[in-house]
Amino acid sequence: MFKVKRTVSWFLSGTLAAATVFAAPLSGAGAMSPVTVAQAQSVVAVPMHVTKGVQKLVKLVPELSSRYVVYGGDVDGPGVSGVAVTFAQSAAEAESSMDDAIFDGQTGELLRLNLTPKAATKPAYPNEQQAKARALAFVAGLQGTGTGNTYQAREVYKNKDLLTVRLVRVLNNVVLDDDYDCLVSFDTSGRIVWFSTFDGRLYEKVSPSSLPSTQRVISAEQAVRKWQESRPLELVYLLPIHNHSDQVEAKLAYVLKNGIITQQYTGSALDAFSGNRLVTTNSRATTSPSQTINVNGTGEKWVAQTETQARDLLRMLFKLETEKLPLSIYEASYDDGPALRYFIWGNFGEGVPDADKISRMATFPEGSSNGEQHHLLVTDARTGEFLEFSTKVNNPQWSNVKTDKKRDRVKADKLLNRLTPSGSNQFQITEDGDERYTSIIADPIVNGIPVYGINQSAEDGMYTIRIDSWTGTWEQVRINKPVSVKYPAGSQALKEQVAMTRLLQTYPLELTYIHQTDHKKNTITWKLGYDLSFRQTRPHCFCGGEFKVDDTFYVDAITGKVIVNE
Repeated sequence: MFKVKRTVSWFLSGTLAAATVFAAPLSGAGAMSPVTVAQAQSVVAVPMHVTKGVQKLVKLVPELSSRYVVYGGDVDGPGVSGVAVTFAQSAAEAESSMDDAIFDGQTGELLRLNLTPKAATKPAYPNEQQAKARALAFVAGLQGTGTGNTYQAREVYKNKDLLTVRLVRVLNNVVLDDDYDCLVSFDTSGRIVWFSTFDGRLYEKVSPSSLPSTQRVISAEQAVRKWQESRPLELVYLLPIHNHSDQVEAKLAYVLKNGIITQQYTGSALDAFSGNRLVTTNSRATTSPSQTINVNGTGEKWVAQTETQARDLLRMLFKLETEKLPLSIYEASYDDGPALRYFIWGNFGEGVPDADKISRMATFPEGSSNGEQHHLLVTDARTGEFLEFSTKVNNPQWSNVKTDKKRDRVKADKLLNRLTPSGSNQFQITEDGDERYTSIIADPIVNGIPVYGINQSAEDGMYTIRIDSWTGTWEQVRINKPVSVKYPAGSQALKEQVAMTRLLQTYPLELTYIHQTDHKKNTITWKLGYDLSFRQTRPHCFCGGEFKVDDTFYVDAITGKVIVNE
């Protein structure tokens, strides 16, 4: 059941062909209760495009023709957004029914259907061929004529008590790079109870003449050879950075360079004509080149559990004197990490709770002088280990000195020396930021292998340092690493060639139409490429922010098993 903003109207779906504004159930609906009358008095016109979408669905699923339909208005996720309707057995069940659907808010086309499965004493699933035929007919009925789309039923599988058919869009016998496949599911009685198409690509009209011709593409054998020659895999250590136990164990993995789900194709995709990689100019590999450096760590321990220790840490590490600033200390526990202790310096005004000061670091009370500062120090509440420092300035004054990025880098390197373990430490450094700020992102290299956290964002490192380039003052410092890590020896890793073979066996290269959208011009350019067939084999949410390493799937470098994170 999807949560909706409001219920604005209800009507008997069997009357859809006769009306578009529905004040009450018509013939056969039964007498109105006082509640029904009250609802009917507030009914508004149902949007015409939604009406047509419901009409189309009722024709495909006749059991819905006797249902009451509650129009619920806008819904926003998870996974799909549009307008919702609920199908109820009676007016009295309008608010409690678990049968619902989401339609596109602009076109009224069905995006998702969710009906309650019925238990059968003796399962009556359709056989594989029947399931494919019924699923294809259902999808064809939804899209109607004129879209130019055709679908192939690629897979039939059971998930709990549902039998699901996965359908893939195909044009000119070539698959498309759809973010989601269409999924149609049957319950044990053989009813269609689930459908999803996510972003409405099912209804997209594509002219075959706008697509590149498949003539003169390189052969599948040539594509495999070119793909292997491009060396698309990278051997890395993966850390569960949200596991804050005393020691964690790193995974040795071969990941795909330049991502899997952050664009319309994986980072290993090839141009089907030239065999060259289809890496875009705005990918992380082209915009943020990194360099490897050696950092001579001092091995100093930075711990603060008391007010005195916190003030000393800021003075010794950041040359900040805080004796004249009021201090608040706040502790909080979180489900996905350790209890944290917050040391908060500065004037926030009367009546501001300590918990709110963390989110109001950049907000200064009326009457604050220019240059007044707020400082925040975050430590592990149990161990006192330093985790984060940030500072905000009220109305910072523009510096007359030109931005000095070299100064910032020297300053960041010196800080890294004091934060890292004693001895020589190898790091992969990425410089980010803009004219105003310099961001130094540092990730360790162990045994010659880069180390990344699982779900670590592209903007964060194990050490992240941000400096105000106008003044050379600290803006933020974050440390996001486990206390202790056990690394398997790099010699245990399978050969790269073996890992590539395992991946190709799991997700063979497939000729694919890839669309690239110019949002400014509102145009789409189609390319023909060879890409791993992951998008055509697994339903997945191709969404979210950009991560340092895309671990949607990877090859376990010790066992050779392809791991998929659904």
